[in-house]
Amino acid sequence: MRTSTFIAAAFAFASTVVASPAPKKAGKPKAPKCREGIYRPGCVGIPLPPKKCKTCMSDADATIVASTFQSLIQGYTIEQALAALTEDFVDYSSAVSIVINKGAAVPNDITKPIFTSREQFMLGHGKQKPIPFETLDVFHNCNGTVSMRWLTTRSALGQPTEAAAIPVPGLVILETEPAEEGNEYNYRIHTIYSEFNTAAWLVNLGVFDPAGEVTPVPSAKRDIAFRSIEDWTDVGAI
Repeated sequence: MRTSTFIAAAFAFASTVVASPAPKKAGKPKAPKCREGIYRPGCVGIPLPPKKCKTCMSDADATIVASTFQSLIQGYTIEQALAALTEDFVDYSSAVSIVINKGAAVPNDITKPIFTSREQFMLGHGKQKPIPFETLDVFHNCNGTVSMRWLTTRSALGQPTEAAAIPVPGLVILETEPAEEGNEYNYRIHTIYSEFNTAAWLVNLGVFDPAGEVTPVPSAKRDIAFRSIEDWTDVGAI
């Protein structure tokens, strides 16, 4: 099933929401909890059985899930995270680890998740700068798996080392389960797999020098002096 939509306008308010302050750092990810039918390397505990869908996921439900993901990235709030994510939420992205590692094999293991719980996500995303992006396409199956194509033209927006504005496309797979009665969202996200063009992202951050001309940042005021990357919030994440 497929629905093509630009949902940025519907959730444009999200980019203006002030990120909630984080009381402490998220810390290193712990081993994620296991789920039946979901690939979670190194997971621990008795696998949680999947919640069965009473009805097939609709195009409208899939669009809401995609919109929820977009608004979590563009304008995170604690209230939305509690309602839209499961407690055992896990986020995988080798792209984010590669950017943090500046192309090297360390310090992050690119096979390990970025977050292994909703709490850790909330502690981390409370201090991330909003990343503007538009949704290009939304795809879904009957059982609650939603896939998105997205594009950002300012991946390094708000970072003091922003050196270019190369458009960065990406893909994300959102595994969901039916939400409990009374939840404002029909489905809650429990697992994310996100990948994007890391080479362009690193050039935009001023970490890598491009071999030729690049899309310039639409501002004359920018500091392209290299700054060390110590945490994933220093590079942004989708």
